[in-house]
Amino acid sequence: MLDLFLPLAFMLSPGALVAVGNGSGMSGLLFSLFLLLAALCALVTANGMGTPESGGSTSNALRAYGLGVINAARILALIALGTLWLAEAGYSFNELFASWYPNLAFSFTLLALVAGASLLAPVPRGIVLYVVTLIALTSVAYVAVMATRPHGLEGLFPTMFPQKTPPFFPTGGDPLKGCYLAFIALLGFDLASRPEVGKGAQRALMAVLLALCLFVVYLWGSLRAADPFDLAGSTVPHILMSGIALGDNGRQIMGAAVLFGTFASILALLIATARQLAFLVRKPDDKLFRRQMHILLCIPIAGLLAFGWAGEPRLEALINASLICWFTGYALINSSLLLRGYLPPLTVLGMLLYAFAAWMTFDKPDDVTLLAYSAGIITATAMIFSFAYAKLSAPAAPPQKDAAKQEQD
Repeated sequence: MLDLFLPLAFMLSPGALVAVGNGSGMSGLLFSLFLLLAALCALVTANGMGTPESGGSTSNALRAYGLGVINAARILALIALGTLWLAEAGYSFNELFASWYPNLAFSFTLLALVAGASLLAPVPRGIVLYVVTLIALTSVAYVAVMATRPHGLEGLFPTMFPQKTPPFFPTGGDPLKGCYLAFIALLGFDLASRPEVGKGAQRALMAVLLALCLFVVYLWGSLRAADPFDLAGSTVPHILMSGIALGDNGRQIMGAAVLFGTFASILALLIATARQLAFLVRKPDDKLFRRQMHILLCIPIAGLLAFGWAGEPRLEALINASLICWFTGYALINSSLLLRGYLPPLTVLGMLLYAFAAWMTFDKPDDVTLLAYSAGIITATAMIFSFAYAKLSAPAAPPQKDAAKQEQD
């Protein structure tokens, strides 16, 4: 079950909630079709991350390098996104729950809790991830459902809650940006994939379907409660929607979803990243090595928080570099599928859409130099990582006949 909750936890991150909120404001109900398109591409890509049963050397090389790019991008994404989300969680806790507690202190507190949970034995660590993910999922689902104002429960809502008919597409909206945000919302479905054992596609399917159902209800509730242009321009559209629908109680419930979602998403990415690093260095069963990796990966996050990188253009450049390479890795996986002749229309579509997502991420970089250096380091590191995955793609040697059989032949 861990392979189900790893991608689901990541898709409940604050970044995903903001993406769905902004996307619903930019595209209206059309955003649900963009989410469906992103889910279809995700399922095809996840299916291509397993060990191929057949395929030429070019196809296997593309797949191996794509997996290497994805895993290298995850490392930078963990550090950069973890810093941003922890800072945002600190502000949310300070504003919604305890104004007397410094926001930076809470960011470090939450990071320490994530690190502590990652050091637990596999079973209790999995239980912690399950519980925290379910709390975040339930909180978002509750606010989303209540924002649609179900019949018979009108007495639970503030009197100022408006009645709105969700537009299929708002006048003056941005369909290209909305389509891009749909792919951002479902980023991370590959955390369920374990190429070294050929597993994860079914878990990715379940996680994507659960997230898709939740996001469709969430965007419907957002458009019922708030003006599309307010959602599109807000940096916290989920808090905006919950406040309109349920007042201060709604903001606190959604704030709890942000805190638990931050914990779950960072922990999930940390576990998945350390697991793949253990495989790459040929220590898949070394629990001590994984714990060491958990601590080492948390140290840069603490450093960036301490030196005030949260909200800086430099951090945005690191995030953009990791996302560009992550989407590029998805495109490479689809390229390998195309060479194997697997559903050509869907794999071509996936290649084009992931290339589009990478281009949209690069559209307005604040620090081109840092972004270029970061992307270059990822691609070089991916070259090293890809050797481990290339060995998984190597065709098995034919079985040797025993000496007696050879003599008979």
